[in-house]
Amino acid sequence: MNAGVYQRRSVGDEDAVSQEVVREMRSAVNAGVLSLVIEQPSYGGEIGRRFEERYDGLLSSRPQHIYKALDELRGQGLVEPIELDDGGRLGQPVRGYRATGAGARAYRRWLRSPIQVGSRARHEVMVRLASTRPDDRHTAAFLLDAYEHAVLTLARNHPVRSDNVIDRLIDEERRTLADAQLRWIARARDELRTDSVEHGP
Repeated sequence: MNAGVYQRRSVGDEDAVSQEVVREMRSAVNAGVLSLVIEQPSYGGEIGRRFEERYDGLLSSRPQHIYKALDELRGQGLVEPIELDDGGRLGQPVRGYRATGAGARAYRRWLRSPIQVGSRARHEVMVRLASTRPDDRHTAAFLLDAYEHAVLTLARNHPVRSDNVIDRLIDEERRTLADAQLRWIARARDELRTDSVEHGP
């Protein structure tokens, strides 16, 4: 098992899935846009507004990024154009997008693809968690497991040093951050369990 990747199946299977997901998604912005289109078919401006709300502080939401993502997703056959009601503002349909079957499958593979252990593991987990449906507690639990694995692996890969005060301060910051991340993961798991009891599996 590759210690640098959180995985449940064989290394060969996961590597193949990971590479396929990279080809399909191209960027986290594309994946975020696809998740929003799956959630609700919409037009570019509305997708941009929802994207900014959902991924604020995680991903860039400039209009050109949203439209570029839509163009790339359409070119890959993951979304397709449709006509949408404009809500009576202009009295005519507007061009919108909905996910294709291939897009829905790519989205599910992306959510469950391996998380690389490293400095960007937290960001990757948070983007995927923000893209997860509220009722998809299995995927949320998978992402929490992956996050915990990344935190613990990074902690093991940075043994405590005590050569000088700077080294000690850096080590202390790393340990403090890891402790906070692990506490958050534990609270998140409690929230998922409570939600499951209140709303059913």
